[in-house]
Amino acid sequence: MIKWAKLLLMMFYAPARAMSEVRDRAPLAHAALFAWLAQSIYEFVTGPYLGSASVAKLPLALFAVLWNSAQSLLLIAIIFVPVMIVVSNLFDRRASAGLVVQQEYAATASAIFYAWAAANLAAIPIALFAKVTGLQAILIESSLQQPTQVWLQNVSEADRRQLLAEGFSNLIVLPFFALWTTVAVRELFNRSWARAVAIAATGMGAGVIVMFLVAILLAATFLGGLIASPFVLLLLFFLLRSYFGDVTSTHRARAAFKQNLEAATLNPADASAHYNLGLLHLKRNELDEARKRFERAIEIDPDEADAHYNLGRISRTQNSYPDAINHYEQVVTRDPTHAQHEIWREIGATYIAAGQYEDAREVLERFLEHRSSDPEGLYLMGRALAGLGHNLEAA
Repeated sequence: MIKWAKLLLMMFYAPARAMSEVRDRAPLAHAALFAWLAQSIYEFVTGPYLGSASVAKLPLALFAVLWNSAQSLLLIAIIFVPVMIVVSNLFDRRASAGLVVQQEYAATASAIFYAWAAANLAAIPIALFAKVTGLQAILIESSLQQPTQVWLQNVSEADRRQLLAEGFSNLIVLPFFALWTTVAVRELFNRSWARAVAIAATGMGAGVIVMFLVAILLAATFLGGLIASPFVLLLLFFLLRSYFGDVTSTHRARAAFKQNLEAATLNPADASAHYNLGLLHLKRNELDEARKRFERAIEIDPDEADAHYNLGRISRTQNSYPDAINHYEQVVTRDPTHAQHEIWREIGATYIAAGQYEDAREVLERFLEHRSSDPEGLYLMGRALAGLGHNLEAA
């Protein structure tokens, strides 16, 4: 427990490193617990529960706060986290939405819960300052002077005041949550800061809209009363527990596999451990880390053709075409039929990217001798011919 609490503290001075640790270990239960407690503390401290008139009702108020926090976390877990994963997947289409949600749920939910916990804790001083200085009261009074919305006309002034106070408190949390969510997206999906901001903004917007629509649906039907019932929520928890258990166990298995590979890299003669770790980093689009692992595998075993092949792919992705060709040449020297002759297609794609269309045509002809109906190979050949000005042949 102390180890996971240290991760929460790390969110305030090294958020990227903390999110990276959360991603790799995915402490879902601990993350949910910290988020629940942090939100409960925030609501209790900033709410009207500490007044002298409420002392007699303190246990009931405490239960209400804990229950409201649990409902919020349930919405985050069931709606917000899957929406965020789906939105991220739209940027690169790694796999189907269902498969990506299953693969990334545990790590993403853990990171989002830590972001929510940190945001609530960070908002406490600001909310208390606004409350003590009277700023919150001024803003609420100003809002009450505005024309009443249609949907609030039947709400008493005391209830409207309470709604405004809750909205003000939530408004303080949101900027902090957006900040830590952006860091989480960048570390979880290995994005640039610009893309992380875009994904976080889109995901948060879509998540809020979906949760708002769900809230309206529940309020407009008998389901609202059912969902508010503790028994129904407990039943929902037990129904989803097996799914969450499968997701977390899958992620734990992946984390254990990575830890075992890292332990295996201590063997100075084990090139395969470094190669497999490189594949894990490559799958996460962590190109620099993947490059280091593949290069280390080659240092141990210079004949590791697969490592050269992946280094070539990384170099081509990073627009380092001469390095890519050098690595591909190392592959064809050792195995001209590597990956069912796909090495020649990769070389052709690299030559096209570098503008060397004649070289691309030669290697693609060699590839198509063995894979004459390969659609990607035919497409690349068309591009090479078009680059040479042979438009009729390209068509």
